[in-house]
Amino acid sequence: MKIREITDGDIPACMNIYNWYVRETTVTFDTSPMDSEEYARRIRKVTARYPWIVLESEKRVIGYAHLSPFSLRSAYRFMADVTVYLDPEFRGKGYGRILMMELEALAKEAGYQKLISVITAENKASVSMHEKLGYQKLMTMRNAGYKMGRWLDVLWFAKDIAAHENPPQEIQKVTVREKTV
Repeated sequence: MKIREITDGDIPACMNIYNWYVRETTVTFDTSPMDSEEYARRIRKVTARYPWIVLESEKRVIGYAHLSPFSLRSAYRFMADVTVYLDPEFRGKGYGRILMMELEALAKEAGYQKLISVITAENKASVSMHEKLGYQKLMTMRNAGYKMGRWLDVLWFAKDIAAHENPPQEIQKVTVREKTV
């Protein structure tokens, strides 16, 4: 099994993983599956500045993770939002944790100080993973989104990954190095 940077060849696999969650779950608040052009645009936008990694097993993408902006306002540039998705076949096996730990290492290397994660309250597996990795629950936003015929709460989690030096070093784009896990 290996972790590596996403390539154009990975777009269909990642999109299929994501679209399963769109169609079948409340994990994402997107309500319509994305087409390949739209998904490729999303990847290009994210990877212009942030790392996007895939977890591959036997030449098959089984999950992915990436950072994205928490906010476009400049003072927030030292925080990043965390995203992790796994092929449904591979949930509950610790692969999300592997992706999260690698993403945290990349974020720290880039100079980020804090990671934020917004999770649908029904996503118990993600909540548990974040808590085990040291994320602290900041708040519950009741009735934040409507999907699959019901109102859904979201939970905000955060984790400090650096010492918040004053002044902080500016964020650097990091190179994702392939590694075996």
